[in-house]
Order: sequence, then structure tokens, then C-alpha cells
Amino acid sequence: MSFRINTNIASLQSQEYLRNTSENQSKTIGRVTSGLRILSSGDDAAGLSIANSFRSDQAVLRQGIRNANDGLSTLQTIDGGINNISKLLDRARTLATQSASGTFIGSRDVLNSEFGSVITEIDRQAQAIGLNAGGEFAKSLSVFIGGGKSSGGITSIQNGASQVDLSNSTVDAKSLGLKGAQAQGVTATDIGTGSPATSVSAIVGDPSNVASLGAAGFTDFYFRGPGFGDSERIKVAVNLSGVTTVDNLVTAVNNAIKSAGTVVSPAATAFQNANISASVVTASDGKKSIAFSSSSTAFQVAAGDRMSNALLGNVTSASNPAGRTLANTVTGGSSAAAAATAFGASGAGAVTVRFQGAGMSAPVDIALSVSATTTIDQAIADLTSQIASNSGLQAAGITASTAAPGAPLVFTSARGERFEVLASGDLNGLLGLGSFRSSGGAVGTFDYPTVTGSAGTFAASAETLEFSIGGGPTISISVTPAGATLADARTGLNAAIAGNASLAAAGLVVTDDGVNLIITSSNSSRFRVNTVGATNVFGFNAAAATGVADVAETQAGNTDINFFNSGGTQQSSILPFTGIHTGGDDQTITVSANDAAGVEHSLAVVLRNDTTLRNAATVDEAINAINTALKQSNDATLQAVAAVKDKASPGGAEGIRFISTLRGFKVSVGTNEAGSGLGNQGTVVNSAAAGSGSTSDISSQAGAESAVTALAEAVVKLGDAQAVVGRGQNQFSFAVNLASSQLTNIAAAESRIRDADLAEEAANLTKAQILLQAGISALAQANSAPQQVLSLLQG
Repeated sequence: MSFRINTNIASLQSQEYLRNTSENQSKTIGRVTSGLRILSSGDDAAGLSIANSFRSDQAVLRQGIRNANDGLSTLQTIDGGINNISKLLDRARTLATQSASGTFIGSRDVLNSEFGSVITEIDRQAQAIGLNAGGEFAKSLSVFIGGGKSSGGITSIQNGASQVDLSNSTVDAKSLGLKGAQAQGVTATDIGTGSPATSVSAIVGDPSNVASLGAAGFTDFYFRGPGFGDSERIKVAVNLSGVTTVDNLVTAVNNAIKSAGTVVSPAATAFQNANISASVVTASDGKKSIAFSSSSTAFQVAAGDRMSNALLGNVTSASNPAGRTLANTVTGGSSAAAAATAFGASGAGAVTVRFQGAGMSAPVDIALSVSATTTIDQAIADLTSQIASNSGLQAAGITASTAAPGAPLVFTSARGERFEVLASGDLNGLLGLGSFRSSGGAVGTFDYPTVTGSAGTFAASAETLEFSIGGGPTISISVTPAGATLADARTGLNAAIAGNASLAAAGLVVTDDGVNLIITSSNSSRFRVNTVGATNVFGFNAAAATGVADVAETQAGNTDINFFNSGGTQQSSILPFTGIHTGGDDQTITVSANDAAGVEHSLAVVLRNDTTLRNAATVDEAINAINTALKQSNDATLQAVAAVKDKASPGGAEGIRFISTLRGFKVSVGTNEAGSGLGNQGTVVNSAAAGSGSTSDISSQAGAESAVTALAEAVVKLGDAQAVVGRGQNQFSFAVNLASSQLTNIAAAESRIRDADLAEEAANLTKAQILLQAGISALAQANSAPQQVLSLLQG
């Protein structure tokens, strides 16, 4: 064995063991005193990471439980409010039932006063609990609780939230069907009370009003709305027999509305589902007017004759019960030919008279087949007869009111709507409606995308040609070819067309087949052409007719606004409209609206006028195209929007207004080169609330009976809303239970990782203490070992 003095190996080893023992003792003491197994990341880095994650999850769950409990408290508050509204409905039903009794002899006005107060209180309490339309809680409520996991495309955030959708659970009076859309006549008139001159009996007996009726004893109202738009408007024919007061007028109107809804057609079904009813509205001064209301549908009501116009309040004056006239007339630009004038060889062929506008979804063409011996008298008689027997024109209320040789033809719309009368094929202009040529085809051909000339002289002399693009205004050009050849005629006519912005926009191009000129629209515009005079330079007057310069027709008549839009609805502003005439001027209109859950629904409608589709030459065609697209969208949200015809002022131009009972919508107006179609191009038109709408009323027995029905439905709607609230309470309670269970188990999992086992640590502490004492003693002996070497030196 060897002995060393400089290096005491035993001492060094003892020191290392003693250091380790001391550190273990210190950690053990720390674990015992803190109760934690992991005092620093060095103790268990992976375990600390997991434990910290668990601790964070617990913090989220603790707050989530508080969130859910707060949501539960909110729903309980709402539930209590709905219980109280239920009691208010009970009281309202009691009052309505009492007023609905035919044997009630008390004052219905007293009952109605309390009834109105109850309806007002329902609105106030609905707002107080946040469940009025647009209220604080009338939406999808998402309460984040935590504890969610990602799976199947659903994130942990989404899975960790509990949702209750109250957007369809509003409980204000309108949502419960106790208030709705209302269209009301002019309230300043004395209908039924006040001046005897304008009482219901005076209006019904007025000779002018009686003479305006389409059917004896029946006055007509027209309704437009979602599913029963412009061309599918519903006519409500009211039997006036026994009508002498406002009350029995309302009864007669409601009977007629019920009858109109039973017709088998999609439009009649939509009208029936709108639940429109008539009622009496009494102003503060005691004056009465008739009103129409619906709890669910926006609509427009219009007078169909002077009688109904008067009943809507449009009387001539306070002393004259005659309804203001609705007639709108169109007068031919020129006089018809003198009596017995024959069309002659140059005028024989197909003559087409076109009517467009006046609520018609498409033009109506009247075909006249005239021979050389046909006289103007015979042609006018044929025209008048066909107008009288044409169902489309009769539905539009159009008649030939003055149709005699030697004078301008006059056509009348009995309902005051604007319309146009155009003609083609009358090459000598004997009808006074211009001398535009037809395409040369069968009877009934009006305009064309291409036309071929015949027997042109191609002389180097001036000739005036007139064009009408898509039924639009006349465009006149005078052309003198540079030479007397086919090519010169083609070049000259092309140059004149190119120099006219409207003709160029229609894409008109002149070509030839080696013999005749051919005019074609490159963008599928339809047009008419007229040669003024008896020349045939370009070949478009082969019959040698004496073409006349076209003179625009004149419009005259109704300047009163005879229709009313329902209040309590969302409406756009009136969008001006000009007909789309050229094939290259398509315009896209996009209607967008949010459903009850806030999801946006959109539909694009293309307005155009070409050989593919004509749906926007008139405001009526455009309205029909928009409403048809909305109806066929099969989207319940978009189907609640309707386009109606409107005008801003008496005598103003007809435009398009959009109406709906949705909480809002918008219309994006596309652009086109000509600026035709809907105005305000390139903008987004947002709807706005219009009017206050109607409120259930029990001041009459009929009104009370309607209120009883409405209240029964309101109770069901309230129950449905309360069921959603109750379901939400249960949902939040279950969510709290799950979160509490997760919190307990996650806390236990964290404890198993982070917390110390004190029994184990106590044993470790005892062990460390013993090892420390032994280590100190051994170190002392190791340090004294080198001193034994001195005994060797002494010897």
C-alpha cells in the first residue's frame, strides 16, 4: 500500500458524497415545506410544462364557469320577463275576447285604450330584457367556457363555447304578430265622419265614381308584394252592396281579400299567406280612413278606379266625393288618315301595334293584316276590337278611347299607369303612329336584329332614315352617298351610323350581299328602320311607300299618387329607371339581406334587352324580372323582398322601390355604358325604416275578432321563444357541470405531477440526515489520515 500527503483521495470522495447528501437534504426540506415535488424546471422540465398547461386550463375553466353562470343568470332574467309578458298577453286576450262579443254593450273605446296600453307595455318589457327586435340579446349568444378540443374541422375555441340563438326569439309586439306593416290612405279626409260630402255613403253614390267601375257594383284595389308583384298583382274586387259606413266597408273589403286569396295560383297563395286585412284608423280629430295591415309582409296597395281612389282618401276636394281621376292617355304623334283612305299596294302587309308599360311584364303586340283595299276605318275598328278582347291589355286597363279616322288615336290606361304605343309595318303612317317598316316576315313581327334591303337605287342623293333601338326614341340621320354604287351607299350609311353615338352603341353595321344592303346589330340589339319620303336609295322602302317622319306620342293624365306603401317596414329610396334599349347595356342588380342569424344572402339579377332576353325595356319589365328572380331563388330571406313601382311626387317619373319586413337589406346597382336601367349606378342603396306600421285594435267587433286570432298566435310564438330560453338555461347548466368535472380532474392531474408525496419525502429527509451525520464523521477521519504518515518519519 502507498501513503500520500499532497492528495487526500478519501477526503475528496467524502466531500463529494457530503455535498450530494446536503443538496438532497435541501431539496427534500424544500419539498416538505412547500408541498411541491417540482421546485424548479430542473427538477422535472417535462412534468413542469405539463403541470403549467393544466394550471392554465384550470384558470380558463374557472372563468368559463363564471361566464356560464353569468349567462345562466341573464337567461333566468329573460325567462322571468317572458313570464310577465305572458301575463300581459293573458290580459290582452281577455280584453279582445270581451270586445269580440256581439252582445257587448259597453264602450269598446275604453277596452281598446287599455288594450293599447298592454301592447305598449309588452314592447317596453321586451326592450328591458333585451329581446325586442334588434335588442341587446336578440342574437346568437356565445358563452366561452373552455375545455374544448379540436376535431373534425371544429377548433378548440369553437368546441369550448356554448351557444344559444335568440335571434328568432324576440318577444316585442311586432315579433309576436300584434304589430305589422300598414298601408293607409290619406288621413286628412273625412271618410265616414266629419263632412257629409265625403262620407262613405257619398263616395259610393257619386256618379263619377260609379261610372269608373270596371264591373257594376264592385270597386277594385290592387296589391303588390313578395310573390304577388307588378305583373302578378292581386286584384281585390269589393262588393259595394250595402256599404254605407266605414265599418261595413272594412267588412266588405276583408271579404273580398279572403276571396282573392282562394284563387288557385302561386301569386294568390302568396297573397293569402301575407294575411293582409283592412281596418279603420281614427285620427285624433275623429276623421277616419281605411287602412290595410299585415303582421308579416311588406306590401303596396293601389286604387284601381276612381271609387277606390276616393275610399283611399284621394277625393277631388273636401266638398266633392268624386275620386281623383286615374286615367293616363297616350295620343298618337300624328292624325290618322282621313276616312275611307285605303292602305294601297305600298301599305299592304303586316302592321304591328305594340303596347308596353302599364304593369305589363312583356309587351303586347296587336297584329293587323291589311290589304291594298283595307281602309283606315276598317283597320282602326280591327285595332279597337282586338284591344277590347286582349286579356293582357284589359288586365292593364288599356282601351282605345278615341279611335276615329282623321284624328290622332288616343289610348287610355284607366289606372293611371304610364305606357307606350308603338307601331311597325304601317309604311305610309296612316295610323299616325309612324311608318317604321317590319322585318318583312309574318304578321306580328315588330323589330329585328338584322334587316335586308331590296331594290335600292343607290343614287348619289340624300335620304333620311329613322331608327328606333329596342323600342326607344326615334333617331334620325340624313345620308348622301358619295357615289351611285352599292359600295358608296354602304360606306356612306356606315359613316353616318358611326357618327351617331346611339346607333354606334347599338352595334349597327351595314354590309351587303352583292345586291342589297344589310343592317345588322353586332350586340344583338333589336331595332326598327323607317325611310322618310318615297325614295328608296338604300333599299329599305322597296314598296315605294310615302314614309313619314316619326312624331313622338304624348302622355297626359293622372298626376296623383294613387298607391300607398306599407309602413313599419324597411324600404329603399325610389331608384329612377330608364329603359334599356341596346344589347350591350346589360346591368346587374344585386339584392342582399341578412337572415335572422346574421348570415348574408345575395342574388344577382341581370337586366337586358337583346335577342337572348328582353326584360328591361320598361320599368314594369324590370320589376317583373327582379321579382321573378327573387321568387325563384328558393331563398326564404330574399323572398321577403319585393320591388314595386313608385314615384316621388305627383306627375313624377315612375321608378322602383324595394320593400321588405326584414330588418334591413341593400341593393347594389351595377353600371352600364349608356347609364340606362336603374339609376344611382355604381352605388349601394341601403334600406331604411319607413313609418310606424299598425297595431292590433279592438275598437270594433271585427278588429277584436282579428285580435283574438292574432293573440292566440302570439301565445304560441311567445311559448316558442321561452322554450329557446329554457333550452339555453339547461344548456348552460350542463356546460357548467362538465366544466366543473373537467376542472376537478385537471386539478387532480396537476397535483399528481406537481405536488410532493410527503410520506416519501419524510423518509428521504431522515435518510439525508443520517447520511449527512455519517458523512461528516467520515470526512473528519479522512482528513486526519495523512497525520499517520508522521509516525513513519519518527522511526
